Amino acid sequence: MKKAFFQFLILLLFLAGIQDLPAAQTGYVSDMLFLTFREGPGESYAVSQRLKSDTPVLILEETPEYYKVELESKEIGWVDKRFISFETPKSTVIETLKQDNKTLENKVLELETQLQSIKNQISTGETDSVRKILELETSLKKAMEEKENINLSLSDNKGKYDTLIEQSRNIQKILNENKDLQAKNEAISVEIAALKSKSPGLLKTDMIKWSLFGVGVLLLGWLFGHSVSIKKQRGGSSLLS
Repeated sequence: MKKAFFQFLILLLFLAGIQDLPAAQTGYVSDMLFLTFREGPGESYAVSQRLKSDTPVLILEETPEYYKVELESKEIGWVDKRFISFETPKSTVIETLKQDNKTLENKVLELETQLQSIKNQISTGETDSVRKILELETSLKKAMEEKENINLSLSDNKGKYDTLIEQSRNIQKILNENKDLQAKNEAISVEIAALKSKSPGLLKTDMIKWSLFGVGVLLLGWLFGHSVSIKKQRGGSSLLS
C-alpha cells in the first residue's frame, strides 16, 4: 500500500514537473556524435533511435531534464535537454553559406555572361562606329575632291566666260559698225534715189556743159595752133631780111 502511494506521489511530482511550452520551437541536436531518442523522459525508457548532430526537432513539451520532441519523420520521443540547442547549427550555417555562395556564383556567372554580351555589343557597336567613321571620311574626301574639281572647272569656265564676254563685246562693236554702215548705205541709197529722180535735167545740163567745154577746148586749140603758125611765119620773114 505504501509502495503504491509513493509511486502515485512520484507520478504526481513528475506530472507537475512537465510544463507546456507556450509555442512549439525548433531545436537542434548539439555538437555530439549521437543523441538517444527515448520513448519517455528518463534513462529507464527504451531508446528508439540515435539522432545525429544538427538533427532538427520540434519541441512539444518539456520537463526539468527532457524535451518531448517530434522529428521530421513525425516520430515523437524524448531527448536530453542538455544536448538541444536553439542556435542554428554550424553545419546548417555552413550549408546555407554554401548555398548562398553557389547562388552568388551563379549570379556572378550570369553577370559575367551579361557583361561579355555587353562587351560584344559594345565591340560590335565600336566596329560599326569605326566603319561608319571610315565611310564618312571616305565620303568627305570624295566630296572635297569633287569640290576641287568643281572649283577648277568653275575657274576654267570663268576664263572661257570672260573670253566670250570680250568676244561678244567685239561682236557688238562689229554689229554696231555694221549697223552704222547699213545706215550710211541706206542714206546713200536715198541720195542715189534722189539723184535718179533729178537725172534727166542733170544729164542735159551736163551734156551742154561738156559740149561747150569741148568747143572751148577746140577753139583754144585752134587759137594756139594759129598763133604758133603766125609766130613761125614772122620768124621766117625776119631771117630772110
